Amino acid sequence: MAQIQSIAEVVAKLEQIIGQAREQHSPIAYFAVVYYKMTVAVRDGIAQGLFENGSRMEQLDVRFAQRYFDALEAWQAGKPASKSWVTAFEATKDDRYTVLQHIILGINAHINLDLGIAAAQTRSGDAIFGLHKDFERVNDIIAALTDHVQERMADIWLPWKVLDYLLRSEDEGWINFSTRAARSAAWKAATALAFAQENETERILINNLDAGVSELAKKIIHPGRWTRFGLRWMRRTEQGSVRDKIETLMHI
Repeated sequence: MAQIQSIAEVVAKLEQIIGQAREQHSPIAYFAVVYYKMTVAVRDGIAQGLFENGSRMEQLDVRFAQRYFDALEAWQAGKPASKSWVTAFEATKDDRYTVLQHIILGINAHINLDLGIAAAQTRSGDAIFGLHKDFERVNDIIAALTDHVQERMADIWLPWKVLDYLLRSEDEGWINFSTRAARSAAWKAATALAFAQENETERILINNLDAGVSELAKKIIHPGRWTRFGLRWMRRTEQGSVRDKIETLMHI
């Protein structure tokens, strides 16, 4: 697809994806909505001077988003895409999966695969280390949205509030899959890729990373027996249609 040039274009493109998915009653919107809300928060953080280098942060955000847009467009056109994204997108064709699984599948592909690649593309070699503080600052922005995501999940699946109370730390682990742990792994990938630009090592690293993230995606779709049983119950008791759930998530 055409190259995105600014964070404003990223926001507009995400709005377009969400709008189309809403009309098509597609679960693709579940992750797209969460990503949209996070992008808006980063955009606002740049405008407020939250980052050491707002211009650099916008470059990272644009490169990061471009990978998602390219993967979605390739998959929709029946063209090759990263294994991690193909697994996430293919799952949207199956109504057995929960809203939570769809969101985590998107986070898995985008954070665990795309983020490190985008960071290395933004600053290669030793310059990657200058990005670290702003990279980490995004964790705080995303974490601030976690409670809002959980509130909306409670609207979609009523027992969520009880689960939140009884299993707070475990529950947080599911949602914060998108924050510190995943982003820490992404940073390690970024530092490795930053010193392997434009050579065979870079291709091997990305392929290996995609393979590992793809395997994790399969575990999200097909977890252990008891987790699978719980997710089936969750899916059967979620409130509303696909479109209703999209509208609920839009209030994050």
